[in-house]
Amino acid sequence: MTKLKYNSEKYEKPLAMASEFLTDLNKKIEKISHLRLALFLIGLIYAVTAFSSHIFPIYWSLLPLLFFIIAIIFHNKFYKERENILLVKDFFEEGLFRIKENWTGKGNTNKNYTSEHIYAEDLDIFGKGSLFEIICTAKTRSGEEKLAKWLLYPDSATNIIERQMAVKELTDDIELRKEIYLITRKMRSIANPQKLQQWSDAPAVFNNGNPILWRILFSFMAALSVISIASMFFSDFGLAFLATVAIIEWSIGRIYKKNLDKILSGLDGPRNELKKLSDILMNFENKEFSSPLLARLGKNLLTPIKSSTAIRDLGRLVDILDQAKNQAFAPLAFLLMWTPHLSILIEKWRIKYGENISSWIDAAGEIEALCSLAGYAFEHPDDIFPEITDKGPVLKAAALGHPLIQNSRCIRNDVNLDIENSVLIVSGSNMSGKSTYLRTIGINGALAMAGAPVRAESFKISPLYIGSTIRIEDSLQKGASRFYAEISTLKDIVDLAQKEYPLLFLLDEIFHGTNSHDRKIGAEAIIKQLVKSGAIGLVTTHDLTLADMTEQIGTKAKNIHFDDEVSKGVLNFDYKVKDGPVTRSNAIELMRSVGL
Repeated sequence: MTKLKYNSEKYEKPLAMASEFLTDLNKKIEKISHLRLALFLIGLIYAVTAFSSHIFPIYWSLLPLLFFIIAIIFHNKFYKERENILLVKDFFEEGLFRIKENWTGKGNTNKNYTSEHIYAEDLDIFGKGSLFEIICTAKTRSGEEKLAKWLLYPDSATNIIERQMAVKELTDDIELRKEIYLITRKMRSIANPQKLQQWSDAPAVFNNGNPILWRILFSFMAALSVISIASMFFSDFGLAFLATVAIIEWSIGRIYKKNLDKILSGLDGPRNELKKLSDILMNFENKEFSSPLLARLGKNLLTPIKSSTAIRDLGRLVDILDQAKNQAFAPLAFLLMWTPHLSILIEKWRIKYGENISSWIDAAGEIEALCSLAGYAFEHPDDIFPEITDKGPVLKAAALGHPLIQNSRCIRNDVNLDIENSVLIVSGSNMSGKSTYLRTIGINGALAMAGAPVRAESFKISPLYIGSTIRIEDSLQKGASRFYAEISTLKDIVDLAQKEYPLLFLLDEIFHGTNSHDRKIGAEAIIKQLVKSGAIGLVTTHDLTLADMTEQIGTKAKNIHFDDEVSKGVLNFDYKVKDGPVTRSNAIELMRSVGL
């Protein structure tokens, strides 16, 4: 049995069990719905009969009412179970869609991170049918942002290797990945990370976090309210007493409203999210890990206090605070100074634990992002984890394939780039596979530096910045031609070559928007400058004059090409890399093939 088939069955069996359990639950829910209706009608008949004929006492109708309430409790219980089972089904169904290569349009296509990024659009990192869509199972903003960061920016070899080890450890832990998924699916986001951060960093509102006088004042007024309510039953002035207390409390509330708003402002909205955040961290805290990153994450979540416990305490305070919004309880909550009391307790919590909120949210996002990569590794068992080295620049791969192309259609090629073999000039005719080759190298490079497996038989890479000019377009809004857009991007790529890590450049049809003479001079100058800065990369062209650049650049440059052949008037491509420059063009044959 192949690894892929085995892993597919790991999803299919629990999915079948969930479907069977869901069928049984639906039957139970239907039966209880009928029972509820019957009990309601019986109770109504009993009550009407008791009132009209006095055949039996009215309290007899309370028995059907009692059973009706019990039925409601079970009905709600089964509904919650069904909600969980539906999420379990979603988890395994989504995994099977990805395994069976039927995932496009069914996942997270978040395009918030593509703006102005130098390769996100070119390499299909985001959007429909993207790398992010096939990888991301994160449902919180923190998890999405962490995963996006790993796919968009290089990191040190040490950090990448640690992520790899963490992903390997989580790959077969389907239960943990499922639990994290179930929890986060019930959240809109982990609150609002920026807003919570501002809230936790704000200075203390009351006496540097020790509002003893205010607590005494609020407690005294609450006790006075209770006395005034009780006085209504034995004093003629009870109502006036109560009204006076209420006016004083209203005045106190108005005086300190701004301060109370400061305390509660950062907690707008995240009531349910705080509980779920606690659940995420609790699932993780209860595990023992061997990989350094996971072990460190787990240890940090237990220092200085168990993070899930602290967050659950905050969530409980917020829940109690929310009781004041209940219309039936709101008048009594006002008299008991419910909101001021809870605000002070929340302020006390913030002073004690607020500085840890950012790290806890970040940890939850990192857990989700690692689970996403682990799920991708589990669902692509034939892909390999690359060798990461800090001795670069280097990118070497054998049988490298594009991870977004169906495996059965994926044509694989080798690539060999290092400081001695810095540049590959890729010539070839139209539609022969040059751009796809660049995208294949770039997207696998992004996967490798995120800590994920890559589609190859072997793969070695050092941390690299990636710069590409594959989808260069003009812009009416910016008033920029394609050529101007290209040279602007090239300027960014040249600047990128001066940063912390070496550069991998992927230049497709360089200077396509100008004449052959200027193209050759400009391309030679750009590539020489990049090579001089220690960059490695590829340049594609169907202009055969650019193949001569290897003579100007020297031994660090090499010509390779993609070829085609015409058989019985049909143009065929094998999409395989071959040594040397291409020797002919297929433009005329392409025009002939479409009837021109």
